[in-house]
Amino acid sequence: MNNELQTTNGVSEVTRLAGAGGGSATFAARIKSNYAYNVYMIRFVELLAEGTTPTEIGGELKATNLAEDFTQTGQLAVGIYVLVCTAGDKCVFYAEP
Repeated sequence: MNNELQTTNGVSEVTRLAGAGGGSATFAARIKSNYAYNVYMIRFVELLAEGTTPTEIGGELKATNLAEDFTQTGQLAVGIYVLVCTAGDKCVFYAEP
């Protein structure tokens, strides 16, 4: 269930109610490039058998690194793996450079 509230000063707030089976999903992903500031282009990876390299799947998506300053260029190295959570229609992760 989603509700959007528009306040008189133009600020909008969104509330979400998650029931059983709802909530955010978490995926393993690989950093492909820095998009802008603390936003990166990522690709999800499939974790196979132990000792094998993860396989990239799907197309590239934008994801925001919550560990970095929102006003500075991100410092994460291309190619590292991160755990990405979906928050509504956004992808977020926390990885310190």
